[in-house]
Amino acid sequence: MTRSSAPWHAVRKSTLHGNGVFAARHIPAGTRIVEYGGRRISNEQADALHPVNPDDPFHTFFFALSSGKVIDGGKRGNDARWINHSCSPNCEARENAAGERVFIVALRDIEPGEELFYDYGLVLDERLTKKLKEQYRCLCGTPECRGTMLALPDKKEKKEKKAGKEKEDREDKEDKKQEQKKEKKEKKGKKDKKKRAAKNKDKDAQD
Repeated sequence: MTRSSAPWHAVRKSTLHGNGVFAARHIPAGTRIVEYGGRRISNEQADALHPVNPDDPFHTFFFALSSGKVIDGGKRGNDARWINHSCSPNCEARENAAGERVFIVALRDIEPGEELFYDYGLVLDERLTKKLKEQYRCLCGTPECRGTMLALPDKKEKKEKKAGKEKEDREDKEDKKQEQKKEKKEKKGKKDKKKRAAKNKDKDAQD
């Protein structure tokens, strides 16, 4: 086997969690290391199958695709399913343009023996709670660790949402204020009409 055809990675026990995937040789940044393999199933099938392991219900080999399908790495999967999560990863998972395949790509140069990680960024349909974050807790221990494998709202996104909400609140208040002014003006107009009508009536009576 030539060096160019030698595998980029090897699977062995991880000090972080269960099995792990390690660089078998120097991996240059941008290298497509391995495809995330597995059978394709629907979201409904994935929901029905979860959890795969009742003893470890918050561990999953499922990888959601933007096409709506899910890769089940537990069936017909490959070594990519053993890559652990980190909040400070040296790899990332990239979809192809069709949203049908996922490849693990090196974010930086990786030296032989280094464990490979990517950020799982798990997305759930339910509201994020302290309990959920704990159930999907992160063990990476890096300075950047956010404490969970779940994807958290981006700070910028949070700020933009907050600014947007504040703007909406201001606009709502202004609309309400204008509406109240309009109602007050209409009421005054009606009152004035009544007064004028009463005066005219009195005048007619006098005439």
